[in-house]
Amino acid sequence: MPKFKDYLYFLPWAIVYFITRLINLIRLPVFADEAIYIRWSQVIKAVETLRFIPLTDGKQPLFMWLTVPFFKVFSDPLFASRFVSVLAGFVTLTTLYTICVYLNTSRFAKISVCLIYISSTFTFFFDRMALADNLLTTLASLSLLLTILQIKHLRLDLSLINGGILGLAWLTKSPAIFFITLSIVTVLLFHRTLKSLILGMITFFISFSIYNILRLGPQFHMIALRNQDYVWSVTEILHHPFDPLKPHLLDIVNLFSSYLPIGILLLSLILIIFKITKHYQYKHDLQWISLFLAWSLLPLLANAAFAKVFTARYILYTISPLILAVTFAINNYQKKLIILIVFLSLFPTVIQNYHLMTDPFTVQLPPTETGYNQDWTSGWGIQSASKYLIARSHQANVIVGTEGYFGTLPDGLQIYTNNIPRLTVFGIGVQIDAIPPKLLDAKAHGDEVYLLVNSNRITIPKSFLNIIHQYPKPDKTQLLLIRI
Repeated sequence: MPKFKDYLYFLPWAIVYFITRLINLIRLPVFADEAIYIRWSQVIKAVETLRFIPLTDGKQPLFMWLTVPFFKVFSDPLFASRFVSVLAGFVTLTTLYTICVYLNTSRFAKISVCLIYISSTFTFFFDRMALADNLLTTLASLSLLLTILQIKHLRLDLSLINGGILGLAWLTKSPAIFFITLSIVTVLLFHRTLKSLILGMITFFISFSIYNILRLGPQFHMIALRNQDYVWSVTEILHHPFDPLKPHLLDIVNLFSSYLPIGILLLSLILIIFKITKHYQYKHDLQWISLFLAWSLLPLLANAAFAKVFTARYILYTISPLILAVTFAINNYQKKLIILIVFLSLFPTVIQNYHLMTDPFTVQLPPTETGYNQDWTSGWGIQSASKYLIARSHQANVIVGTEGYFGTLPDGLQIYTNNIPRLTVFGIGVQIDAIPPKLLDAKAHGDEVYLLVNSNRITIPKSFLNIIHQYPKPDKTQLLLIRI
């Protein structure tokens, strides 16, 4: 069992983790889904009866619930929400380290699991984003730890705790069903007894009971409806079994090559093949490598086969077990060449992380990820616009119409102007070809009226507009603050 002294070696990595995650945490502007989640969290904090408001869009609310207390700690809503992900990522790192300690890996392997997790662009990027996927990854990692404990010690208390963790994961995002299935099946495969079956049923019952808390929300049915927007049915897949599988497999290769240290992955593959040839010498490592690869690759392939929408964050929870598989592949090797390859492989991702931390405006992301940094989904200029509008609200009653109804705008502006007196923000639609009557009416009543819109969403000639500020975006468009 892990001892206190084991975590003394972990302390420097914990410090490095928080340094890399907290520096310039809000340098990258708010993303569309972040704006929505933060706005929901603010509404939940303000109105107790709206705790289940995320269900209106078919989203589970645990991440938003956890965000609410941090609004009392941090004044910046984006920092407060992203800090939740930073803490979740730290729990994931601690869990992976604990698994290595519990399974008696070498000191080099323990160092490697920390180094790979902290350096990987996959984890670095999403540990700094206010998205529920990071919390789901944390809970999946905790479930993996508890599953390993159940393999070693088949006990009722572990099944109850695991059921609670999996229930919380189900309150976070629907893909938690992968880990509920994997956890129960894993224990059954290792033990194959009636006791393991009963404990598995208890784990499922606990998780399902926690999930059913969401039935208290009147829009519970929206979860199933919205899931259909993201996943093909089995019947549909049978009609086109290799679409979207083939393009998504190419997406996986692209994401892994961009976000993970490929040199270490290739080295691990070579070492795994070597360990297979020396099966009896490395039986302990191979057993756990097989488990970790199953927890990583099975959900990954399921996503590739069934997902309509495929981006890095939707497969984030497959990365932690993959890192463990890599760690166990290099376990028991201390040769200088392997150490050198590990460090050299991490160097490109460290450089990429540095640019994401210091100057994300210039960073080129993979094709599936560009929305974080450009186009309407990226909130460049919103915080600056909010500061100007808040300053104006001290002088006059300010009315702001924004493009859209939901997402980066108006939610991205509302999170910064929440509870500001004499400042009202609302959405007016996507394509703006004329000044909306509501804004003209407000102007007629003496209010100070503004329009906040992306330059590619408005067709009114600029010569007819009183543009107060233009905020550039990496895709050469601008966010325009227009006074009516």
